Amino acid sequence: MSQPYARLHGAAISAPDESSGFVERSGPGGRARRLLGFLRFVSGLALVVGVAVAVALSVRHSVTTSPRFALEHLEVVGGKRLGAEQVRRIAGIEPGANLFSLEPADIERKLLDDPWVRSARVVRKLPRGLLVEIDEREPVALASIAGTLYVVDRKGEPFKEVGRDDPVDLPVVTGISPEGIARDRRRELERLDLGLEVLGKYARLPMARTYPAQEVHVDPSGRVRLTVGDEAITVSLGGSDFDRRLAMAERVVREARALGRVPGIVFADNQAHPERVVVRMK
Repeated sequence: MSQPYARLHGAAISAPDESSGFVERSGPGGRARRLLGFLRFVSGLALVVGVAVAVALSVRHSVTTSPRFALEHLEVVGGKRLGAEQVRRIAGIEPGANLFSLEPADIERKLLDDPWVRSARVVRKLPRGLLVEIDEREPVALASIAGTLYVVDRKGEPFKEVGRDDPVDLPVVTGISPEGIARDRRRELERLDLGLEVLGKYARLPMARTYPAQEVHVDPSGRVRLTVGDEAITVSLGGSDFDRRLAMAERVVREARALGRVPGIVFADNQAHPERVVVRMK
């Protein structure tokens, strides 16, 4: 064995010198210093956050109490039944209220509690205004369901019971039952829509000005019977082809009136002979 190899093979490998700086000792003092640094960082961060929150609250208090933003102009767009005073009452808006103390979403929610309001949008108009846009339901008929009258809008939804201040000079849709609604709500509302469809077609006829629609009855099979005028003329229309059948009924009523007669019932629903109209006079 050569001498160099022997020296290498027999040499002892010494441990690193701890004083050389290459090995860091983690003692109690180091941990304390790190903990102290962390606590200082957290304290500083908490101080910054606290100051920011305090400033934000101070600014909010200043804005929500400043007379510069006192409400002076309340504009209501789209409301027929609801004007500015009604909106103030429903939403609880006090005269001179600060604009930033009023939450548009809260006002919208309160307005939607009124069954006449289909949708509402509230926007601040700085510095002293509030804009309220309302989409109100338009009543077109009443629906008699289990002896209770409901107001029906143009979309065929019975949205509220008839109250003291609600319109009652509207045609009534009958034949809708609570049992039918419980069993098949969609089908029952389709029958209600059918009644509204017939009312809409009849309203376009000249006859409707002399004999306003009073009632439209839709039976479970979808057959329609219309009652018009103070004379309560009944027009049996069947379940289809309403434009043609209404036009035939109008011609018959006009001819009877020219003779000084008033029809009691007009049968315009002859399936075997659709061109024929049978009239029963009063």
